[in-house]
Amino acid sequence: MKTRPSWSRRLPVIFGLILASFVGATVFTHWRLLAIDRASYDIADNAAPSIERLVVARGEMRRLQVLLRENLDRRAAGAPRDAEDVDESSRAMNRAISEYLRLPVFPGENAKWAEILRAKERFNEAVAVCQAEVKRGDFRTADRMLRDTIPKLAEDLSAAITRDVEFNVEHSEDLALQIRRLRSTSTFLAAVLGVLCVLGTFAGALALHRAMRAHIDLAERHQRMLEERASELEQFAGRIAHDIVSPLGAVGFALQLAGGPGDEDARARHVARGMKGLHSVQRLVHGLLEFARAGARPERETRTDVAATIADLVGELGSAATEVGAELVVSADVACEVCCNAGVLTSLVANLARNAIKYIGDGPVRRIEIRAAERDRCVRVEVEDTGPGLLPELEERAFEPYVRGPQTTQSGIGLGLATVKRLAESHGGTVGVHSVVGKGCTFWFELPTASREERASAAVPRASAA
Repeated sequence: MKTRPSWSRRLPVIFGLILASFVGATVFTHWRLLAIDRASYDIADNAAPSIERLVVARGEMRRLQVLLRENLDRRAAGAPRDAEDVDESSRAMNRAISEYLRLPVFPGENAKWAEILRAKERFNEAVAVCQAEVKRGDFRTADRMLRDTIPKLAEDLSAAITRDVEFNVEHSEDLALQIRRLRSTSTFLAAVLGVLCVLGTFAGALALHRAMRAHIDLAERHQRMLEERASELEQFAGRIAHDIVSPLGAVGFALQLAGGPGDEDARARHVARGMKGLHSVQRLVHGLLEFARAGARPERETRTDVAATIADLVGELGSAATEVGAELVVSADVACEVCCNAGVLTSLVANLARNAIKYIGDGPVRRIEIRAAERDRCVRVEVEDTGPGLLPELEERAFEPYVRGPQTTQSGIGLGLATVKRLAESHGGTVGVHSVVGKGCTFWFELPTASREERASAAVPRASAA
C-alpha cells in the first residue's frame, strides 16, 4: 500500500513552486516590458523624428517656391538682387532631408529613401537653373520654370515625402497596437501569475502549518511512548521482583529448615527444594540475558549440528516433561548444520520446549513432540503440544515481549518466545505458530543451513588447529 508523502517532504516542492512562480512572473514581466520598450523606442527614436523631418522638408520646399517667385518679381521690377532667403530655405530643406536619412529605418524604408533622393536632386537642379536665369536677367525663362517645371518637380518630391510619411505613420500605428496588445496580455498573465504566487504561498503556509502540527504530534507521541515505556519498565521491574522473590523466599525457607533439627533425608529434601528454587531464579536470569543479547550480530562461519544439539537436550527436557506428567517425543533425523552457534540453537529449542511443557494443561493426552526437517536451504524445527492452545487474539502477539495469557497461572515474565523470535531473525531465520483452541499449538522456527562448501571451509581451520 502506498503511503502519502508527509508534509515535511512536500515543503521543498511547494516552496520551490512558489519561488518558480515569483521568478517566472518577474522574468515574464521584464520580458514583456522589454518588448514594450523596443516598440516605444521605435516610435520615439525612428517613426516620430522621421515624420517630423519629412514634414519640415516638405514645408521648406513649399516656402522655397514662394521665395523664388518673390525674388523673380522683385528683380523684374528693378529691385536689387537678394537671394539669401532663397538659399537659406534651400539649405533648410536639404538639411531636414539629410537628418531624416541619418535616422534608423524600418524594413522596406530604403526604397522610400531612394525616391526622395532622386526627387530632391531634380528639384534642387531646377531651383539652381531658375536662380541662374534670374541672375542673368532672363526673367521670362525663369517665370516659365516657376510655372511649369519647378511645380511639377515639387509635386514629385512632395509625393515621395508623403509616401514616406504615410509609411512611418503606419509603422507607428502598428507599434502602438503592439504596445496595447503587449500591455493587455502582460496585465492578464501577470495577474494569473500573481494569483498562482498567492495560491502557492497559501499552500506553502498550509504545508508549513501541517508539518509543524505533524512535528508536534510526533513529539507528543514520542512523549507518550516514553511514558508508556516507563510504565512498562515499572511493571517489568515488578514482575521481575515478584518472580525472583518467590523462589528466593522458598530457597531461604528451605535453607532455614535444612539448618534446623531433623534427619538427613529431611535435610536433603529441603536442600533439593532450595536448589530447585535457585535453578528457577537462574533460568529467569538466563532468560533475561538471552533476551537482551538476542539482537546481537551473529558470529560469522559458525556452524552447529542440528541433530546433535537436540539430542543433548532430550535428557533435561524429558525430565521436565515427566515432572508434569507429559510425554516427550523427538524426531530429528537430519544430517545438516545451521548457521549459528550451539548456544543459540539450544536456546531456541529449549525455550519452545519449556514453553510447551509449562502450558501443557490438564487434558487427557499430554504429549510434546519436537520435530526437525531440512527444507530448501533451511532447517525447520517444530514443537507441537496437546495443550489448550492459544486464543486467536494472542496467536498474532505470541512472540511479543511480556505477552501472556489472561488466565495464566504459571510463573514467568513472557520473554521466552520473544527471545526465540529475536534470536532466529538475527540469524536470518523466521518464526511462527499455528494453534487450535482446545487441541494444542505448534511453534516453529527456521534457520538457514550451511552449504557443503561452507561446511568444508569451516572445517579446515578446526582441523589445522587440532
